[in-house]
Amino acid sequence: MLKFLRGRKRTRNAVLVIFIGLLTLSLVALFSASGSGAKMLGGATGNDTVIAKVGSYVVTVQDLKDALTNFGSQISQGQGRQQRLDLGTLYDQYGPQVLDGLIRQKLILYEAEALNLGASDSEVQTQLRQMFNPWPGAEAYRMRLQQQFGASMTPVRFEDELRASIAQQHLRSFITAAVSIDPKEVEEDYRRNNTSYTVRWVDVNPDSLRDKVQVSEPDLRAYFDAHKDEFKVTTEQRRAKYVFIDQKAASDALQISDEELKADFTPETYIKQVRVSQIVLNAPKAETTKSPADPSKPDPEEEVRKKAQGVMQRAQAAADGKPGEDFAKLAREFSEDAKTKASGGDLGWINKDDKRDADDPLNRTFTMQKDQVTQPVKKGDKYYVLKVTDRKMPTFAETREELLKAARQRQGYSKTVEIASAAEAKFKETKNAEGVVAEINKQYGGALAAVRDTGFFAEGDAITGLESASSLESAVFELENIGDVGDRMNVDKGFAIAQYTERRDPHDPSFEEVNAKVESAYRLVKSKELAAQRAGEIAKAQNADEMKRLGDSMGFKTDERAGLKGTDSIGKLVSEFEREAVYKLKVGEVTREPIKASGDAYVVAALRERKEADMGEPYQKERASIEQRLLDEKRNTFFSTYLAMTQKRLQAEGKIKIYEEEIAAAIETSGPAPQTGLPQMPARTGAGPRRSPQAPTGSKPLQGR
Repeated sequence: MLKFLRGRKRTRNAVLVIFIGLLTLSLVALFSASGSGAKMLGGATGNDTVIAKVGSYVVTVQDLKDALTNFGSQISQGQGRQQRLDLGTLYDQYGPQVLDGLIRQKLILYEAEALNLGASDSEVQTQLRQMFNPWPGAEAYRMRLQQQFGASMTPVRFEDELRASIAQQHLRSFITAAVSIDPKEVEEDYRRNNTSYTVRWVDVNPDSLRDKVQVSEPDLRAYFDAHKDEFKVTTEQRRAKYVFIDQKAASDALQISDEELKADFTPETYIKQVRVSQIVLNAPKAETTKSPADPSKPDPEEEVRKKAQGVMQRAQAAADGKPGEDFAKLAREFSEDAKTKASGGDLGWINKDDKRDADDPLNRTFTMQKDQVTQPVKKGDKYYVLKVTDRKMPTFAETREELLKAARQRQGYSKTVEIASAAEAKFKETKNAEGVVAEINKQYGGALAAVRDTGFFAEGDAITGLESASSLESAVFELENIGDVGDRMNVDKGFAIAQYTERRDPHDPSFEEVNAKVESAYRLVKSKELAAQRAGEIAKAQNADEMKRLGDSMGFKTDERAGLKGTDSIGKLVSEFEREAVYKLKVGEVTREPIKASGDAYVVAALRERKEADMGEPYQKERASIEQRLLDEKRNTFFSTYLAMTQKRLQAEGKIKIYEEEIAAAIETSGPAPQTGLPQMPARTGAGPRRSPQAPTGSKPLQGR
């Protein structure tokens, strides 16, 4: 019977329509007798409940749960999290995109069947045999699916997804069959990726000019009058005062005895002076190292490294306690540093506080023992072997201030928490900020605490003086009544305890009320205008050196990079469109007009050098792979566009439906409905059949037959 129906599509469809019609009538009669479908389900949404449809293809609750779970697992792995998010949270954050992906899968099946491009049983069978070779048997097959994809993965579901994947390949091949690549496109791509450039550029950023904008009150008032709508207060504003506990002041007030400091004193930890000897071997410059084309030739740099390793081993004490060879003698024999070779490599006394590069080998000598020898250390084009020949051990008196500073840093936070906790309790009891502050400062003999005022602010605004303390702003809006005091909380450089003092409704503010915001907006606008003006002046330079001089004189940063490819960013020029003008320059030219970059910045650039791509043998070797890559990219773009247009058409025809209430019931989320761009449909009672071409749910898996 099945074989007969497969060969007669119209007959099969007619039988299915009659069957589904009878089933629907039966369900209607059943639901009419028993109440709503939801009640028949016992008030719960089952995993087979339909939440979306594309034609006759359905997305079920189970599909959505599995997709969300897989997506959440990928997110957790990408962020290095052990704990996974629950389904409700996942749906709130990623529901629309996950649901849209499921709908897109069904759309592909719908189109593939409409064009008679669905996957046959034999294709699925062949693919399965390739994936599971040798065939493990029906039960082992089922177990392997569950082990690899989870307990919810059944053979039927796996084969449905495999069938869909094959159908997508068929559809993509059919739709993109006419896509081709012009040979000129291949050449242009190779040139873009293999021509190299040396570029010098100046970044003109408005942010660096805000403080240079000239501001006067008449200008600000004029700006305010012209932009009053921008400064309207449209939400409730609140004002608060808060007790601020300064962590540094609290730390400085700590009384720490010498006995406590001596307990922390370890002389070796605070060594500031060591005497060092060195052996220096010169490594070959990059251009003298072996060629990759001649692997038989010894690597000169590796030879030098091995030599340095051998010298180090001779200078080190042996494992059996036998002392190493005389370091001074080895330095006179092997060192290539003219300044220290004659003196046996002696560098004299080295001070820890002297300025050195972060990768300077001498930095490690302050943690070494006397007579200890380092492994060879490379810096620049030299290898260093170092030996500490003497150390000056500091006294307690010499390190007391450093010990005291470290102890205060270590204990200061705990002390500040203690003071802030006591202040919170007192503030909540008395509601008197000034009294609390006076008591704290009297007790500790210093200005540890202060009363500060926030001024009026709306929820979400930054508080002046506490820009990084958004938690204080939100905490004030959580207080119910004027006069209420909140809990202590961490803010920049200390702790704050806020008291809600005043409320103001939405209104049209006066200039005086919002003058700080007006000035900020005015500076932003004018800094952009000033940036455009300055960039235009720099662009008048006749060459790269003059461009740099102009940029430096205005305080802008100049950068230069060699070996840039057409796909590399040039400072803030991150798109190919933005960089196009630079790569069209002749060598030595400066861009005649500033280039507008992201973030309202401008870039003025000069082309210093261009090395054209080799269009000979190297190009011929890569041409086929470039053509295939470009073809794949164009096909992907073409196919994605086709799917987007098809989805839009099916939406307009009402063939794509989403059942929002079923989703909400299944996910148990009270969040907003997903915005997928698809028409929302009323919730359905009961679930329709889940259909895949050639393999309706409930049939046996192909390999299990």
